[in-house]
Amino acid sequence: MKRNRSYYIILVLILFVVTYSAYAAYQKQKNGPVFLDNHVFQRYNEQWGLWVDLNAEKKSLLEKASEFGILAQEVMEINHLKESDLTRLKRSIFFPYSAEYMRGLQEKELFRETVESPIDQFIWPVLPNHKSRISSRIGRRWNTWHTGLDIAIPKNSIVLAAADGVVEEAGRGGDYGLAVKIYHHDMNHFHTVYGHNQELLVKPGDVVRKGQIIAFSGNTGKSTGPHVHFEVRFHNVYLNPENFLTPYEEGVATSIVGFAD
Repeated sequence: MKRNRSYYIILVLILFVVTYSAYAAYQKQKNGPVFLDNHVFQRYNEQWGLWVDLNAEKKSLLEKASEFGILAQEVMEINHLKESDLTRLKRSIFFPYSAEYMRGLQEKELFRETVESPIDQFIWPVLPNHKSRISSRIGRRWNTWHTGLDIAIPKNSIVLAAADGVVEEAGRGGDYGLAVKIYHHDMNHFHTVYGHNQELLVKPGDVVRKGQIIAFSGNTGKSTGPHVHFEVRFHNVYLNPENFLTPYEEGVATSIVGFAD
């Protein structure tokens, strides 16, 4: 009888340790740092690298792949490209970094930024930028209802996913121009929308992380100037995005961290 009781106590202790460890890991994730993509470190399909417009750089895929220390075939696979696509490529493609290339970036003291953000909070969809400003808020405007938050920012600026989620829509959306719609299952089934982009870097079905680059900003659709139109929706009800964000005047409190962290 005593032996059975000892086994029972040991089992309870093991369950306690496992449960506590899982809870601690969850809390760490919940309150941990969020990595923000920038002009050096960007993510796609859980890999770090860079989105490159080969036409703008006037380089071949092979030349750029060699620069990053990877094989051209790796680039073709992650972008789902065929040889025939290369002759009429009119969009940016993602180049993953080799481990050696990433070490070189650290030696040059190039880093990524982080922001502390709880799992149930959105982050601003643009990087801290002295050239950005809120140009229009949700509410009545020009005898219509403005459904989101407009953030004026230079064309081709980085647009970030405000939270983890799955891309539901990515393409032309009427007045929204080139837009992305993301479904956030872990945030009580909210949706976010990012409109008027110049170029989209994700497609429907892509899993994205908070702080991941999803587009380059632009002036497409019904727009009077370069900006990001950002919406937060719940069951297709438009909510005020600022209720889910840190105050804009405070910007985004960031800290610099190395790539390997």
